[in-house]
Amino acid sequence: MPDKASLPLDQLNPVLTAAEMREADRLTIESFGMPGFTLMESAGRAAAGVIVHRYGIDPGKPIVFLCGKGNNGGDGLVVARVLHAMGARVHVYVLGEKEEMSAAAANNLELLVKIASEVRGNRIRIDKIENALRLSEGEPVHLYVDALLGTGLEKDLREPIRGIVDWLNERAEPVVALDIPTGLHSDTGKALGTAVRADVTVTMAALKAGLLINEGVDCAGEVEVVEIGIPRFLINRVMTDGGKGGTYSITDEALSACIPRRGRRVHKYSVGLALVVGGSQGFTGAPVMASTAAARVGAGAVVCACQERVQPLLAGKMTEVMTLALPESSGNGIDSQRAMETIEPRLRQARALLVGCGLGRNPDTAEFVRNLVARAGLPLVIDADGLNALSGHMDIVEKHAGGNWILTPHAGEFERLVGEKIDLGDPIGVARAYAARWNCVLVLKGMPSLVARPDGTVVIGSEYNAALATAGTGDVLAGLCVGLLAQGVDPFSAACVAVHLGGKAARRYTSHLSLQSMMAMDLLDELPLVLKDLVGV
Repeated sequence: MPDKASLPLDQLNPVLTAAEMREADRLTIESFGMPGFTLMESAGRAAAGVIVHRYGIDPGKPIVFLCGKGNNGGDGLVVARVLHAMGARVHVYVLGEKEEMSAAAANNLELLVKIASEVRGNRIRIDKIENALRLSEGEPVHLYVDALLGTGLEKDLREPIRGIVDWLNERAEPVVALDIPTGLHSDTGKALGTAVRADVTVTMAALKAGLLINEGVDCAGEVEVVEIGIPRFLINRVMTDGGKGGTYSITDEALSACIPRRGRRVHKYSVGLALVVGGSQGFTGAPVMASTAAARVGAGAVVCACQERVQPLLAGKMTEVMTLALPESSGNGIDSQRAMETIEPRLRQARALLVGCGLGRNPDTAEFVRNLVARAGLPLVIDADGLNALSGHMDIVEKHAGGNWILTPHAGEFERLVGEKIDLGDPIGVARAYAARWNCVLVLKGMPSLVARPDGTVVIGSEYNAALATAGTGDVLAGLCVGLLAQGVDPFSAACVAVHLGGKAARRYTSHLSLQSMMAMDLLDELPLVLKDLVGV
């Protein structure tokens, strides 16, 4: 069996909460000896570089800055000064008086005022923020920079900022947000009353959770992280302080390091056999997609065990995948005792097990699922009707999972597992809590999907694609998971890689074909090309 492949966390992108970002700032200033003014200067210069790279400078049109009283406003003032030095016209609108600003922001305002006093013409304009609203009838603008509020917002926006945000969202020109769009909760991605809808967000030092989930996906636009001088080891420290697990966004580099490579002297069983249990009358597509995905991602062999009445049909659909007929009960489900006897030899051969795709909700079948997962003794994936069979029986998961089971619910399935209505306003916190409670790897499917393991580590899928909103993509995901498990990838890493591969395949499809036209099996046509790009073999 190959060495177990694990996702290298140091190759993932860190994702910080507001509190973690404040602590990273504090440690950099107090322990690492870098002044806060220097951090702000670095942040502003890096953001200015992004703006110039993306939008250039139009000497005939001003760049309009909306700057708040705190350090986010200070970042905006640095960007204005730097872009002016590069030839831009800058119109800066400041909220409140200098005396109300943070020390670093006030210092940068003073610098800009001094420069403005020496500049002739209309190259720098500094004014109160309420006067910005007159721009709607004024001269053309190159773009807007949102530097009103940073990551600390906890309550709904109030006037005058709320009105300014609404006004900004009506502008036709591009909007660049600094660190996080004003009005967006930095941890949950919820719009607090309203939020700036940016075209680009330049965020400092590390990704913020709110940029990647809930309304943040739409409000942030394209996100660029800029390095400002906070060392990675300090970021890692604040993420894992006290033994907690951190939050990350997956990268191609980490995925590539985790995908198994085959040696030269291998055979199908040494590569790894994946056992898929799924399929019932009227639900034959799901096990086909899952089994094919397991084979396509590299499992050496795949066996699909299914209800005996659909075995001939599945055998006809899948040339490379072996099938196994499971005896039926008098109630038209799977007979648990006889099916366990039938499947036992394949369980001894298999390296990983997937249960649920297209199984149906027959009570006898559900009983079989519960017996199978409790007795399998394998790394396993539970999806769809496998999850439904465990609703009301999560004690089985808590007792037997041992961190080696992957559960892949969408929101509705997740609520059935929990047994009550769940507020998913903080999906990262929810995924973290239930992965720990159930001692499993939890894939909370959505846009984006989240992968949590029992120690609290959470990975956010970094590939968003509306093409994935089509029937069967969950079956493909489950099949990718079990195919990777069968090759020796640990459950958490397998789930993360599967989520990312599915997203990459969807992106590749939509790069040359219509988004609306994609079906789940199209992912499997793109997957070999994605793997070739990532791994090279």
